[in-house]
Amino acid sequence: MKNKTVENLLVELTRLQDKIFLDKTVLEDYKIKSDRLTQLTSARKEMSEQIKEEKNRIENEFYQDEVYEKVKNDSRTHKNEVKKKISEIKQATMTMNPEQTIFTIDYNVLGEQLKLQIERRPILYINGKEQK
Repeated sequence: MKNKTVENLLVELTRLQDKIFLDKTVLEDYKIKSDRLTQLTSARKEMSEQIKEEKNRIENEFYQDEVYEKVKNDSRTHKNEVKKKISEIKQATMTMNPEQTIFTIDYNVLGEQLKLQIERRPILYINGKEQK
C-alpha cells in the first residue's frame, strides 16, 4: 500500500530537482571564458601530463623492488581485513541498546581510550541512490 504523503513529497522533490536543472542551464551562460584562460588551461594540462609521466617513471623503478611489491600486497590484505573487522563491529553493535538511536561507549583498547559512537538512522534511497 502506497503512502500518499510520501508520494506527494516525492512529487515536490522531483519538481525541485527540475528547478535545479533549469538553474544550472541558465548559469551555464555565465561561465568564465577568454583566450588567455584557454592558453593557461592548456599549459596546465601539458604540465600535468609531464608530472604524471615523471611519477610513472619513478613508480616503475619501485615495481622492480621485491620489498615494495610485498609491502604493497600486504597493505591490500590488511585493508581488506580492516573492512571485514569494521563490518563485524557494526554487526556486533546492532544488538547493543536497540531502543536508542544514538549512543556512545568508551573502551580502553591496548592502553588507548577509544570512543565508539553508534548512530542508527534511517537512510532514504530513491532508485538505488542515497538521498542526503
